[in-house]
Amino acid sequence: MRIRGYELTYPRVVFVAVLITTLTTMAVGVGTSSAAYGSYNYDWDGTSDIRSVAADAGSDVEIVRSEAGYRQASAQNATALILEPTDSYSGSESDTVASFLDRGGTVVIAAEGSSEANQLLTTLGVSSQFDGRPLRDEQRHYGSPALPIGTPVREDSVTSNVSQLAINHGTTVSTSEDGTVLMNSSAFSYVDANANDELDPAEPIQEHPIVVREEVGNGSVILVSDGSVFINEMLDRTDNRQFAANVLGRSDTLLIDHQRRPEIPESVAFVLTTANSPLRLLLLAASTVSVIGIRWWRVTTNRDEEPTPVSSNQYSDIIEREIVERQPDWDDERVKRVTEEATTDEAQTNS
Repeated sequence: MRIRGYELTYPRVVFVAVLITTLTTMAVGVGTSSAAYGSYNYDWDGTSDIRSVAADAGSDVEIVRSEAGYRQASAQNATALILEPTDSYSGSESDTVASFLDRGGTVVIAAEGSSEANQLLTTLGVSSQFDGRPLRDEQRHYGSPALPIGTPVREDSVTSNVSQLAINHGTTVSTSEDGTVLMNSSAFSYVDANANDELDPAEPIQEHPIVVREEVGNGSVILVSDGSVFINEMLDRTDNRQFAANVLGRSDTLLIDHQRRPEIPESVAFVLTTANSPLRLLLLAASTVSVIGIRWWRVTTNRDEEPTPVSSNQYSDIIEREIVERQPDWDDERVKRVTEEATTDEAQTNS
């Protein structure tokens, strides 16, 4: 089989197929992440699905990798998600989030009680804190006491159409006087103070806050006592997906904060950086147009051209020059005779 003059043999077809498969696999690999809670982790412990949940609820989703993301956002119409931070926010980063709140923004902080999350809450002026000790429930749980189920305690946009919320190895919120409890665990839950996975006499069973809102300046902070509520695996348990839509799709824009989370894939970072840089966009567009233009010119100028035929005299001259170059010691008569013989043989072959 020939395509545009190129012979496609079976080995070549196999090679091309393997090459395409390899390149496709590499493209998928560089565009995904295996980091827990990663926005581009499509496995059970990733949070790739919350981007579509928020989008379906009407929010434009943006990945924030620097303070500029907060400064450029229209805070009154935006919600920021800070999910299980792995490092402490710098003073400058914290100030930027605080400014976002002062301008009327909403910040959702979901964590199992890390010191980094509590440090950020304190810096933002939030009095409520994550307890950090495991919350368990031997009666009202989703498959395991480590996955207690909570219920709303008041009507609110956050709890609209949500009757149950399952958390996964989460904690509780130590609510201050300024905090408003939106959801509690059941009356059978307890804080496992010694983390022995058992109910001990010194651990009373009672309701505990798991979702709390606290007003800060002109904005508000929503504390969710488990970041796992938003991972792909947990979204389809109880009413977690509806809860995520209520919390993350409440504004025109959702900012997913990756400042203190594992790095996003390099290919995604390149796209995001390019999209935020007018100069890079211009250079990329110019390069693309140039490559396409050159390729199109080559195709259009050569596609209908036929090879220029070589006359017999031209062919004879070519043969003669070749003989002289290869046999410099031959005399002119011998060169002429051999040239005529070669020309005659070629003419007979083509006739």
